[in-house]
Amino acid sequence: MANGELVSNWSVDYGDGPTEITVPHAWGQDVPVEWEGPVVYRTTVVVPEGSPKLRFHGVSYLAVVRIDGVKVVQHAGIWDAFDVSMHEFAGQSVEISVEVTKNGGTTYPVREVMSGFLPYVFHTFGGIFRPVEVVSDDVVHTTKPSRFEVRGGKIYADDRPVHLRGLLHWGWYPELGHPHPSGDAIQKEIDRTAQLGFNTIKFCLWMPPHEYLERLAAAGMFAWIELPIWDPLLTPESEPRFLQEFERIVAQYRHHDNVIAWTAACELGSSVSLAFREKLTQTLEQLTGSPMVKDNSGGSEMYGGDLREFGTFDDFHPYADVPFFPPLLDSLLPGARPPRPILLGETNDIDVHRDLARLLEAAPFWAQASDDLNAKGVRWQYDLPSVLPRTRFALSPVENRHARLMESSRRKAIFIRKTVTEAIRARDAFSGYVLTGFRDTPISSSGFFDDFDEVRFEPEETEAWNGQDVLFRLPVRRPPWVNGGNRPGFRDPWTFFVGTVYARVGLAVEQGRTVRAHWAILDGAGKEVATGSGPETSIADLSSLQVCEVSWKCPTPGEFSLVVECDNVRNAWPIWVVAKPDFEGWSVDDPTGKFADLPFFTHRGGFGRISTQFREGDKPSILFLDAEHTRPAPFWRESAFKFRNDLFWERVPFAERWERLHAIATDRVLDIDALVPHFGREHEVLMNRVDTRTYEESPLLVRFGHGIVTSLRPYGGLGVQPIGTSRNPAGAAFLRGLMENVAPDSARFIEAESPAEES
Repeated sequence: MANGELVSNWSVDYGDGPTEITVPHAWGQDVPVEWEGPVVYRTTVVVPEGSPKLRFHGVSYLAVVRIDGVKVVQHAGIWDAFDVSMHEFAGQSVEISVEVTKNGGTTYPVREVMSGFLPYVFHTFGGIFRPVEVVSDDVVHTTKPSRFEVRGGKIYADDRPVHLRGLLHWGWYPELGHPHPSGDAIQKEIDRTAQLGFNTIKFCLWMPPHEYLERLAAAGMFAWIELPIWDPLLTPESEPRFLQEFERIVAQYRHHDNVIAWTAACELGSSVSLAFREKLTQTLEQLTGSPMVKDNSGGSEMYGGDLREFGTFDDFHPYADVPFFPPLLDSLLPGARPPRPILLGETNDIDVHRDLARLLEAAPFWAQASDDLNAKGVRWQYDLPSVLPRTRFALSPVENRHARLMESSRRKAIFIRKTVTEAIRARDAFSGYVLTGFRDTPISSSGFFDDFDEVRFEPEETEAWNGQDVLFRLPVRRPPWVNGGNRPGFRDPWTFFVGTVYARVGLAVEQGRTVRAHWAILDGAGKEVATGSGPETSIADLSSLQVCEVSWKCPTPGEFSLVVECDNVRNAWPIWVVAKPDFEGWSVDDPTGKFADLPFFTHRGGFGRISTQFREGDKPSILFLDAEHTRPAPFWRESAFKFRNDLFWERVPFAERWERLHAIATDRVLDIDALVPHFGREHEVLMNRVDTRTYEESPLLVRFGHGIVTSLRPYGGLGVQPIGTSRNPAGAAFLRGLMENVAPDSARFIEAESPAEES
């Protein structure tokens, strides 16, 4: 920003007379959110001598500027600054009026202009949302020599290796109503982001204030700029207009030498032609000189469209449930493709249970069921306005253990972030990642900062997995023999049968060096029960390599932790050792063969019977369902879980133990309405899935009388879960726990119509 004289005192007129305001300003909830204007801003300026200009740093969307009633400039575009010459008025006092029409209405529909992603987060915004100043300079932003270099698939900044660790920022500032935070707010965001281990902020489909990039540079941090093109509606006639605006924006931002990557657009699919994607990429290359440019964040392989892509790095947006993440990451490895950096431009989100009770009390405009305040617009996710006034977690938070569910889903989120990010660092073909996202929004609760801009995770909860160097565990392979041949398979890294506890641990580094790792197994009291060291290991820049092998004979069941330290880097993982259970005396009805690897089942009557298929009129002791009478639903993403009946979960120790649940997690929920006619109305929901977007509730584990029905999977088999109960210690322990706790603890049951009641 030029050091001119700010023009901040204005009036705004929505058609019913002027009101004094201060710029930056957006009209927000002063008028119905869908109203596009025009709105008229006015001020008086004493024009200095010389060749002054009036510089507008951002107006959304169309600005028609008049001086003393005479039209002098018309500018279309949200994200670039523009000047108005005032040299002919030097020495005079003049009236400035700006007629503003925002995007999102019938005149400038969202998809027909460079709206970015904010309309899909909440809605469009209108106004003079960035400063206006009187200046006398001509700003020419030239391309500087790049600080960055690509060597094969590795990125260097100022000749130092860099692994990009980014946080995805959508520019959501509900307190302001526009994406122009103050300098203090910017600094607070940068400080908190750095404390959590990130070295980059990705400005996803919006352009931040230049001050943001300057402050990032002062903090030694990087920016990833993604131009605001998402799902556009382009025609041959509109492409030149898009390109002109694109060029203006890039020309004004290219001087920031801490921009580590540029992407022309995001998740385009087939909405933009191959030729136009190529043109956008060429423009980025020519204007910025950056070695890191890409046409389409997310990529055509993931989001469709012509599979030919442009740019100098690959960029994917993998989102998946935790057991599927490792094979999904493997599918994105380069193989025999030419070496180039691979960035995960968005990844690893988890929508947590947000503070609905506090939101109901605060009643923010973006959560209201009001077309004036919060019309749906182009959003595809629009659940909160209908959820908030009726959800039991907001209306009766204490009775429904709302705070406990918030903390449970927060800790689940930590497990997901840690597990997935370690898997990314274990694959050094990936040059970096951007985690979704910065702050909770009306369409998601996956922020590192919540709806009230309060931190969700503390630095000590992220430092082990989100730093320059990270210790991780390598998968231990166990390919089973199935139907005449091996299939990919892995051991559970958290749960073991009594006997050998085994792990391989690697280290991912930015700066190459020689290291030696030391490991210890600690019991529940924190006492060391086994220790060891790895060999001296040399690791190259931006590489991942095994640094130690852990093998310990555990004679008895128990809970332990594996702690590894290596060159001032530390990480830890819980370990659970269980006895190999005896299932003698139980019979099995298993036409699907899910328990075929358990030869110690008897097929006669006894203590009880297990079934893996629903049969009309049949009531087995334990029924496992993954098809009929179930519905698909992710276990890890977009969900929280309520575990009812604490006594049951003390006996079956899996509640909120995410490392244990990983091996038995499902991708199905029970259709309780379909089950009740067969098993009776009286039932107790022992594990309930709460969808953290729609707040629909669906059970995964239900007790009907003396029987249990569940969609959980002791036999594993999803993603990297162990395949077969005999190879799945957590699954075997879970199955044995169900067998020992089939009968209800009392005669009281929870009715299907009373989901709010808790044991």
